[in-house]
Amino acid sequence: MGKIEIKDKLNTLLSRHLPFTEEFHVIYLFVEIRKILDRDNNRKYPLLRFYCNWCVHTDKDSTAEMEAIMQDIYRDVVAVIQNPVLGSNKAKIVGFLYMEDLQVEMEKFLKEYDLPHSLIGKENWLALVALLVRVLADQPINNPCSEITCFLFLPAADGCVLGRIDFANPVGQYTHYNFGNAY
Repeated sequence: MGKIEIKDKLNTLLSRHLPFTEEFHVIYLFVEIRKILDRDNNRKYPLLRFYCNWCVHTDKDSTAEMEAIMQDIYRDVVAVIQNPVLGSNKAKIVGFLYMEDLQVEMEKFLKEYDLPHSLIGKENWLALVALLVRVLADQPINNPCSEITCFLFLPAADGCVLGRIDFANPVGQYTHYNFGNAY
C-alpha cells in the first residue's frame, strides 16, 4: 500500500468519524500517520512520531524531545511541591495533559499532507485526547529525563485524566507526584 492509499484512508477516517468515539479510531490514526512519516522518511514531527510509537507499545523509552518536555514538567512540579500557593494551572503539566504541543505538530502534519484540519478543533481535539489518554493508560515512559524514572497515565473516569510521576530522587518528602484534570 502506497502513501496515496494511506492518505485516502486517513481522509475517510477524518471525514466520517469525528469526533472520535472509540479507542481504535485513535490507534488507527496514529498507526497510519506513522506509516506516512516512515514512507517519506519525515523527521519534522518528532513528538507526533513519539506518540505514534507510544500508543502501540506497552512501555516506551524517552526521546530527546520528550526529555525536554519532561524536564520542564519536573521543574514545574518541584515548584508546586515547594510552594503550592504559587502553583499555576498553566504549568507545563497542564499543557501536556491537553497535549498542546502534540496538537501543534498534528496541525502542521495535516496541512503538509493536505488532510482535513477539523481534528484540531476544540471538540474533536478533546475527544482525541480523552481517548488517547485511555490508550496510553498504564503504558509508562521509562526514564524520560534524569530527574524522573517513570511517567504514566492511569486509568480514569471518562472526561478525566490521572497520572503519576516517579522521581529519581525525592523532592522534599515526596518520591512521586500524582496529577489529574478533567476535560
